[in-house]
Amino acid sequence: MKRSGDRKGEFTAETRSRGEESGARVIASDRVIGKMRAFLSTVRGALREIFDESAYDRFLLRTHASRSIASYRAFTHERDASMLKKPRCC
Repeated sequence: MKRSGDRKGEFTAETRSRGEESGARVIASDRVIGKMRAFLSTVRGALREIFDESAYDRFLLRTHASRSIASYRAFTHERDASMLKKPRCC
């Protein structure tokens, strides 16, 4: 029975000397890490939209304001006013 530490014997001496035995694993793990980062970035973006953080950032850009209690108050007032204007069905 081979253990994971015994796998080095499966590679040729030339392959081991060039370090190619772990190269494929490193590339595969980089791909997995890249996909995980992309997934987490998407989840983070979705949560920012759900909790209005992105909308607040867009409000700050549009009004050229900085983050403050007053600017957040203006943002919530504008958001609430726009929600009242929307007709609801049913």
